[in-house]
Amino acid sequence: MEKIRNYDISFSGLKLGRHEFEFQIAQPFFDLFEFDQDFSRPDVKVITVLDKKNNFLELFFKLSGTVELICDVTNEPYDQPIEGENEIIVKFGEDFDDSDDEVWVIPYGEHSVNVAQLIYEMSLLAIPVKRIHPDVLNGKSNSEMIELLEKYSPHEHQDSNEEETDPRWEALKKLKK
Repeated sequence: MEKIRNYDISFSGLKLGRHEFEFQIAQPFFDLFEFDQDFSRPDVKVITVLDKKNNFLELFFKLSGTVELICDVTNEPYDQPIEGENEIIVKFGEDFDDSDDEVWVIPYGEHSVNVAQLIYEMSLLAIPVKRIHPDVLNGKSNSEMIELLEKYSPHEHQDSNEEETDPRWEALKKLKK
């Protein structure tokens, strides 16, 4: 079973300088969070570089991978590449505070920092709001849905000779000049 603790980055005992950590993110990771997700088959890699300083930590995140989405136009599944980057500074203080997106405070004496929530949020933010299959975008889709949309779209059936302009509009256009 996947656990949140698997996403702890232990900095205690590390020398000053840069250290790299890698996380492979799949569906069990997203199951840890109570959220009704609208994607499936996530396959995401997150590379985290920890730069340990004397009094603080810098964390750099680079996310890349794919998730399966449903196209908004054709209602067909497709693999959507996702990527993202983020960085945070971790300082030491009295109480834990992650309310700032750029600076976290963890209590003195802590030996690790958990990055699960940050990876989760980065993954969700990397998913596009408008989901369109790449074949639709490049005009190579053979979907029935595209044919139906073209068939029933209003601009397909209007003949310029059949539609007359309301004469009241013509009168108003004359006033505009």
